[in-house]
Amino acid sequence: MEKTKPIYSRAQAESSKRSHAVWIFFGAISGVASWLLLQEFGVPQIFGISSEAGLIPFLLLGSLSAWTRLRWLIPVIAFVLLALLLIVGYTGIAAPLAFKLIRQDPLPPGADAVVALSAGVTADGHLTQQGLDRTIAAVDLVERGVAPVLLFTREERKTGSHKSNNSADQILVARLARLGRVLTTRPVRSTHDEAVSVASVARYRGWKRVVLVTSPFHSRRACATFEQAGVVVSCVPSDSRDVAINRLIYPHDRIVAFGLWLYETAGTLRYRQRGWI
Repeated sequence: MEKTKPIYSRAQAESSKRSHAVWIFFGAISGVASWLLLQEFGVPQIFGISSEAGLIPFLLLGSLSAWTRLRWLIPVIAFVLLALLLIVGYTGIAAPLAFKLIRQDPLPPGADAVVALSAGVTADGHLTQQGLDRTIAAVDLVERGVAPVLLFTREERKTGSHKSNNSADQILVARLARLGRVLTTRPVRSTHDEAVSVASVARYRGWKRVVLVTSPFHSRRACATFEQAGVVVSCVPSDSRDVAINRLIYPHDRIVAFGLWLYETAGTLRYRQRGWI
């Protein structure tokens, strides 16, 4: 007896198409949501990726997953990230993690220089918020007589054919404070570069100790990196004007602090692997 092939009605075919379209739309939205949530935690910065770089790839990944048996995976990832965001933002788990990153040493009775680390530079050549925080704190220490010399690390950024660096803003703040002895390093690209460059300046000038100024959550890794490079440091975290680190009572501050903890934890593991700390 001849077997008959199943016949699908037009209504069933249209229903299947609608179902597939819904999965494509749902996957695309889930992909975009996943990327935006990863941005909130600062994950792209860990891998040196710009905030915009993953938006379209994640949208396409979510859309294409609708054609596979793993169509549920991207929505589940988005849901897990959202749940983590809510937990971090509305509980106190971020504070103990982030505070372990802070190293604050007593001010020495005498130091040869205050060193202010960079924290990025905008395409227009201006300091970022963290960079300005570090600059202000370092200038204040020199004004208070902690050391006679202020040394800035100089960070450069290339946008197309245009190069910009943060030196102009650094020197502007120092000039407004009427500081006399201000130096800058060669161009640097990382904390390790800064440590090697400052170590070279310290050896050349015969410095015995420097006061190192950086952002609070960056302080432990930065000072360990400088010590590994042979620089004797006293670590002084700057004030933080973008995150209220002394309280961490608002969801935004908690989420940013958690993201910085992720970034610094990944950085510490990478630096240990390379023997830089």
